[in-house]
Amino acid sequence: MEIQGSADRHALLEGMNLSLLGLGVGTAFLAILLAAVGTGIIVRKARGTASEEKIKKWARIGWVALVVYLVAYVGYFFHLSSPRQVPYPFVPGDQMVAKGDYNGAIHFYEGVVRKYPHMALAHFKLGMALRMVKAIGPSIKELKKAIQYDPDQPEPYFALGSILWTQGTSRDAMPYFRKGLELDPQNRQRVFFEKIIKRGELEQKGLLKPGSDARPHLSPPAPTGSGSP
Repeated sequence: MEIQGSADRHALLEGMNLSLLGLGVGTAFLAILLAAVGTGIIVRKARGTASEEKIKKWARIGWVALVVYLVAYVGYFFHLSSPRQVPYPFVPGDQMVAKGDYNGAIHFYEGVVRKYPHMALAHFKLGMALRMVKAIGPSIKELKKAIQYDPDQPEPYFALGSILWTQGTSRDAMPYFRKGLELDPQNRQRVFFEKIIKRGELEQKGLLKPGSDARPHLSPPAPTGSGSP
């Protein structure tokens, strides 16, 4: 999720949805398992009868058809989940953010999301722009999608944790800050995040009232989402 500074951008990867591919493979495996059990039961019941050979013949035909279908089925999911390179599509939206035109940026980023629905950075940028206009629910939704499509980038975790911290409790934000620091242990706000994590642990233990006063102040995110929440 590299954030570049000029119009001459490196290509980005879109479509890295391994969970989607896993769903396709898992469904195919379950179909094979159920078909194998069903075939075994039917052939066993027909063993020694006049229709045994006919049943075995149709079982072979059925298996060939099932294998062909499942190969196409898994291939379809592989196509959906495979990464592909696309040019950096965010320049106009980034310029709008720099000028403070967050509504314009939201409209632009929504178009990018529609074009590249599996690009984590598209959902991240849209989520950050939505946050700037205090559209908290939609912002959370987009940041969760960014994490879903690329779970190895720290920025969405910090951003989502920051929203949950300001809107709820340390306990809500704690798992996201933990994961963010796991991915980015040198983050410049590490001390601050660790303070919230510590408060979240105390809240879980009932030693601190959730959402109590004197919470540490959360600095607002950089509008471009350049690495801080």
